[in-house]
Amino acid sequence: MGIVPASAAAQADPPVITWAASDGREEGGDRVVPAASTIKLFVCSAFWRSRLDPAEVVDVPAVPWSVADQLASVTLGDCALLALAFSDNAATNVLLNRLGFGVVNEEAARLGAERTEIRRLMMADGPENVTCPRDLARGLAAIDEPRILAALGVAHDSELPFRLPDREVLVKTGEIWPRVYHEVALIDRRLSVAVCSEPAVLPGQVAAVAERVIRLSLD
Repeated sequence: MGIVPASAAAQADPPVITWAASDGREEGGDRVVPAASTIKLFVCSAFWRSRLDPAEVVDVPAVPWSVADQLASVTLGDCALLALAFSDNAATNVLLNRLGFGVVNEEAARLGAERTEIRRLMMADGPENVTCPRDLARGLAAIDEPRILAALGVAHDSELPFRLPDREVLVKTGEIWPRVYHEVALIDRRLSVAVCSEPAVLPGQVAAVAERVIRLSLD
């Protein structure tokens, strides 16, 4: 499977698919890409390790593609749930503003994510937040916070669980369409696989690559 050019011969810059697994296998695993919503894993991990009170009620400024800013009452704990279960941008920004970028980047480094950096709020102007498949696979494999795993279990925006119906599949997706589309998944709490595409390919193509990588390890 290598750095796989996706079927897009007509494009000036054909999409490239890269991947990495937490067992050390990878193809193009250190290729840095815009992180999109996969960065929310590191934000939420930093939050749950912080001293912030999950029960604190907070104001949520409006941000596109969000739910939290429409709710009557939201706590910091609610924001951590919504950021992963619904990829909520407004909820993520509340956490980022309270934590600070430095704390999130320190947490990413603690989790083994060497090329991951948060540099702006979600849906804001500024330099891109970045990561790579290796960082995503390592990072998710290193997270053992049950509230993060429970939130990922609520998300249903990937077809990978349907491709692996006999396994527990927890997935975080990320996209800035049509620039990038990524998925990082934790399988049976023992193998993490990340697949990134830039420019974006269809979600089914990313899920298909992830499935092949997973089956090589677990079947």
